[in-house]
Amino acid sequence: MSLAELIPLINDLSQSDKLSLFKLLATQIPDAELQVIFSASEYPIWSPYDATEAANILMQMIQDDQEASTHA
Repeated sequence: MSLAELIPLINDLSQSDKLSLFKLLATQIPDAELQVIFSASEYPIWSPYDATEAANILMQMIQDDQEASTHA
């Protein structure tokens, strides 16, 4: 059976059955392969820490909006 044939069947499963299937499939993958999958890449995450320029722009937008609503 191909993956294309399995997808509609999987979509019809309940959430708990999907979770059980996920657990079953995860146990079929060797630990070495999982380590390669999850450690091969770094994912940068933006943080607002030290983003003073962005904060200043946002504050100016808020002030402009408040002024516009006061004059309306």
